[in-house]
Amino acid sequence: MALVCFFITGGGVAILYFYLMKSIRTMQNQLNDMEEENLRVENIRRGFVANVTHELNTPLTSISGFIETLQEGAAEDPETRTKFLDIIAIETARLQRLIEDLLVLSEIENKRESTLETINVKYSVEKTVDLVLSIAEKRGIKLLVDIDETLSIEGNEDRFIQMMMNLIENAIKYSNDKGRVWIIGAREAGHVVLSVKDEGIGIDQLHQERLFERFYRVDKSRSRKVGGTGLGLSIVKHIAALFDAELKLESVPGKGSTFSLIF
Repeated sequence: MALVCFFITGGGVAILYFYLMKSIRTMQNQLNDMEEENLRVENIRRGFVANVTHELNTPLTSISGFIETLQEGAAEDPETRTKFLDIIAIETARLQRLIEDLLVLSEIENKRESTLETINVKYSVEKTVDLVLSIAEKRGIKLLVDIDETLSIEGNEDRFIQMMMNLIENAIKYSNDKGRVWIIGAREAGHVVLSVKDEGIGIDQLHQERLFERFYRVDKSRSRKVGGTGLGLSIVKHIAALFDAELKLESVPGKGSTFSLIF
């Protein structure tokens, strides 16, 4: 009864009004934050759909155009036929890589990895190097591995190899012919630190923050020339998150880049 009497006095009503308004303002702020977040996510979704549509349409349009030209009579000339079929094969392979990367990215984003195992870092990296060695050798690029044999981490080995393959392939693609790529692993301050370093073209500071976004390319013409899908580093970022690893980039234009994973 005393409490009721307190709230019907002027001071009690003022205090009650203050707390009610504070709660309302808090709820309004939370709703505004949710609305902004929903808008941000929707913009990302729209941008992703637009990018996917563009990236899929580009090779499809090229393939369709060359097939139509062949059907209209160009196939009668052996030289033209061979040239066009080679281009169709290249565009088909590019389309296949893009679809595969999209499926990988979707799988990673929608499912946390449940299979945990102890990964011998050096052994898994050497397996990865064997898979990409032929790509490097075609351009005379040396792959140099220097990893502490005792290093190990917990996680899914297939995902780890996938992540390292994207990093090493990226280093090869943007290296100069007859250059070098280092894969270095050591224990530092209680962490397993794994780095992929190249002597390639490097990345300007302006582009570094956006480099891990899906479909973001520093040089679109060069990316198409080397066969990139624009999803490789985004896949690296998402797999690193599965391992709770920190991903860092250090790069100087004209001198090369170093991508580091800190487990």
